[in-house]
Amino acid sequence: MLRHTGELMKSKYIALLSKQIEKLDQPNFDLEAWKTGATAVLQRVFGIADARAKQIEQLKIDYSSWMLRDSNSNYKPIETAKLKGSELIKSAIEEVEIFGVPEDQNTAMLGADFAKDLQRMTPKEKAKHFQQMKKDKLVALLVKLTS
Repeated sequence: MLRHTGELMKSKYIALLSKQIEKLDQPNFDLEAWKTGATAVLQRVFGIADARAKQIEQLKIDYSSWMLRDSNSNYKPIETAKLKGSELIKSAIEEVEIFGVPEDQNTAMLGADFAKDLQRMTPKEKAKHFQQMKKDKLVALLVKLTS
């Protein structure tokens, strides 16, 4: 059953990522809107620290005179941004196909045992647990979660 669930999630993630590639070909394509959606999808699949999500956030259509003057006459700013975005999403799909579904990001950062313990706790128990932690451990935990 667990393997079946992993395969199901794998196919869902691949479908979700593939839709982002399809959106690149829409006639009313808007790069900023696409970047928002693609970044959200990558962060859902791979976590908020995913390098591809950061690269997509940095995509821009460069109409500067330097780019247009220094490049060959085939330079198409929108197509270049779409191609970069497509390649980033394709690399994410390939990663899921080869390595499978990424493990839960919180579990990876916190450790499986700690994450399981937290899932079993009520909000009140979690609050008590964190209140009892020493400040340096809380700081280290927050740094892990936000890095």
